[in-house]
Amino acid sequence: MDNQYSIEKIYDRWGKFYDIFFKKVFSEGRNVGVELLQLKSDEKLLEVGVGTGLSLPLYPKSSEIIGIDISSKMLEKAEEKVRSLHLENVDLTVMNAQEMEFPDNSFDCVTACYVVSAAPDPQKVVSEICRVCKPNGRIVFINHFKSQNFFLAKFEELINGACKKIGWETTLDLDPLLKSNNLTLIAQERVNLFNYWKAVLCINSKEK
Repeated sequence: MDNQYSIEKIYDRWGKFYDIFFKKVFSEGRNVGVELLQLKSDEKLLEVGVGTGLSLPLYPKSSEIIGIDISSKMLEKAEEKVRSLHLENVDLTVMNAQEMEFPDNSFDCVTACYVVSAAPDPQKVVSEICRVCKPNGRIVFINHFKSQNFFLAKFEELINGACKKIGWETTLDLDPLLKSNNLTLIAQERVNLFNYWKAVLCINSKEK
């Protein structure tokens, strides 16, 4: 609970200037993620960690979009975008991604942009994503994952403590995360500055 409260407060503070930094540096990842997802007009999408709503204008207006975030301050910014852009297909709510209030199999697709490694328990977030996503549903993660380069991975371990204090982890390993949640990797692309982040498309291979 303390860790979750800490993350909430960190991103409440980020909300004041999140768009200034993240729109410029991380926009490529969001664009690639939406392209990989190929959202259809009759599909229902959940965006976990919607933040200030930078991804919302990228989705088809004919699709139903639900966005959740732990930070009410971030969602205030997202609500402003929804109103100004007349995104009548979007609903936003404050919710903990580690304990989602949706029933099982509620969504055709789920996206999580720059959020899994920011959670106190990334495994729990991914487990919840798989629970609320339908069998064979599409899931897209935009995130930094632990480098497979030995020396870079060691460097990531060294800076991990400092990075956690500003809201994310540098040592999250993609392969074990996918395997433990029965996710089938379909595609991945390196994105953003120095190609240091990944856009990852998976299929939710849980039993029906």
